Amino acid sequence: MDYRKARTQAAFWLEYAGLRVAVALLHFLGVDRASAMMGRLWRWFARLNPRHLRAERNLAFALPELTAAERNSILSEMWENLGRTFAEALLLPEIVNEPERVVVNDKFAADIRALGAGGAVFCSLHQGNWELLAIGCAVIGKPVAGVYRSLKNPLAEHYFRSRRETAYPAGLIAAGATSVLRLRSLARSGAAIAMMADLPDGTGIRAPFLGGPSSLSKLPVTLARHLGLPLVVARCRRTDGVHFCIDGQRLDLSRTDDADADVAEGTRALHAIFEDWIRDQPGQWMWATRKWSEAVLRGEARS
Repeated sequence: MDYRKARTQAAFWLEYAGLRVAVALLHFLGVDRASAMMGRLWRWFARLNPRHLRAERNLAFALPELTAAERNSILSEMWENLGRTFAEALLLPEIVNEPERVVVNDKFAADIRALGAGGAVFCSLHQGNWELLAIGCAVIGKPVAGVYRSLKNPLAEHYFRSRRETAYPAGLIAAGATSVLRLRSLARSGAAIAMMADLPDGTGIRAPFLGGPSSLSKLPVTLARHLGLPLVVARCRRTDGVHFCIDGQRLDLSRTDDADADVAEGTRALHAIFEDWIRDQPGQWMWATRKWSEAVLRGEARS
C-alpha cells in the first residue's frame, strides 16, 4: 500500500475513533449537560481560533452602532451557541426522541399545514440550531429532505450521516454536481427540500447585505420559481438551553417573463428577512464566515 494512502487511512481511523469517543461521552452526560458543557468550552477557548478575528471584523462592519462591550458579549454568545449546536448535532437522535424541545410558532405551523401534501422549498440561516428545523417540521406533519456537505473521512461520514438521517425522514442529499437534479426530483414528488442560504455563494447575485455588497445564494429562489413551488423561510431560535422555537414565513415570488429579474428580486427579499433576524438575535448567528470580501471590510467597496 502506498505510504501516503496508508497514513491517510490511519488518520481517518483515528478521527473516527475520536468521534465515537466524543459521542459516547456526550451521550453519558445527557443532552442538557453535554450541550451546556460544550457551550462553555467554546465560549472560553474559541477566541483563540483565528476565525474569532474574522467574526470581530464582520460584526464591527455590519453593526457599527454597537459598543465594544456589546460586540464582545455578542461574540461570546455566538461561540457558546455554536458549541452547543455542535454537541446537539452529535446527539441528534436523542433530541429527535424528545420533540417537545422544539416548539413551532402557532401561525407558522398553520402556514406549513396549509401547504398540504405538495412539495416546497424551505430555507434557513445559520442561527440558533438550524439542524432542528427538520424536527419541528416533521412533528407538524411536513417531513423534509436536507442538503448537506459530506465529510472527507468516509468512516466519519457514514456514522454522522446515519445519525443525522433520524431528523430527515425524506432523506439527506450530499451537495454536489448531481444534487440539484435530485432535489428537483424529490420536490416534484411532493417532498419538502431544506437548505441553508446565508453563506457566501460565488454563483449567486451581488447585492447589499447588512451594509455591504456580498454574494447572495440564489439557489432556493431559483429552485422554487423554476418548479412552481412555495418558498418558506424559517429559523430555529434557541430560547433556553436545549429548547427552541421555530418561526418563519412564506415568501411569495414573482413569476414574470424575466426569470433572472424574478430570481434577483426574490433573493434580495429572502436576505432582507435574514437581515432582520440577525439584527433581532445577533448572538445566535454565525459571524465567522467570509460573508464580505476584504475590500468591502476595508471600506473600499461599501454600498
